[in-house]
Amino acid sequence: MRYFGDGLVLPFIAQHGYKRICEIGAHHGEATKKILQLPEISLTIIDPCVHEDLAKMFADNARVTIHRGLSLEVLPAMTESFDCFLIDGDHNWYTVFNELKVITECKLLAPGGTILLHDVRWPYARRDMYYDPETIPSEYIHAHAKQGIVRGRSELSVDSGHLRGLNNALHEGGPTNGVLTAVEDFLSETPKRFSFIVSPVEYGLGALIDMEDRPISRYINGWRLRFYAFAAKQRWLKSKYKMSQWLEKRFPHLYSRLKTLIS
Repeated sequence: MRYFGDGLVLPFIAQHGYKRICEIGAHHGEATKKILQLPEISLTIIDPCVHEDLAKMFADNARVTIHRGLSLEVLPAMTESFDCFLIDGDHNWYTVFNELKVITECKLLAPGGTILLHDVRWPYARRDMYYDPETIPSEYIHAHAKQGIVRGRSELSVDSGHLRGLNNALHEGGPTNGVLTAVEDFLSETPKRFSFIVSPVEYGLGALIDMEDRPISRYINGWRLRFYAFAAKQRWLKSKYKMSQWLEKRFPHLYSRLKTLIS
């Protein structure tokens, strides 16, 4: 989520005047720190705190509330509503689908609010990952292994690929498999209240936007353009960086001269 912080998440929260934010899955707190740059924000974190002692990290910040635990245990007990949810927790169908169901059924999202979700594109759009498989009911868990994910290949790889240290589903696709599948299944069962847009870079950032009392076409088209503009800019910067590396390696003298002229 931190990848999208400055370019999308902070501007989105600021423009909408959102003040009450709930972050599901704060990990090391990188995105949290970015969000807290905005004034008058109150931030509630739901996280098992396996990677970081978040209570200790934010002990001196009165704007931060920590709920240590799993989202599906904490959310049903909450009574306050939030302007915006940031979901970047357990990346599997069961968890994400039920997070969305609880948020809407318990009215935890304020009218006009937004749910931002990380990992709605490859590799976890159509493939489950389980931080702790024992927390997922057996009927919703796929066979999995700590093996790598290779783009364009359903099967995992023993000796290559991405994210080899995590419990990844053995196969990509099919029912109840992946974050994007969870979002789509949630939308198919939910009254036509939300619009869904995606920025397709760095595993993907999705936004479920409550469209109540909003001019749908103009509003959504504006933000869809911003999401894709952000993606285009990031891809250009990545290509520029790769070209710079290639030029420095193959033609170091030319690279050095061009760098001097540009600077």
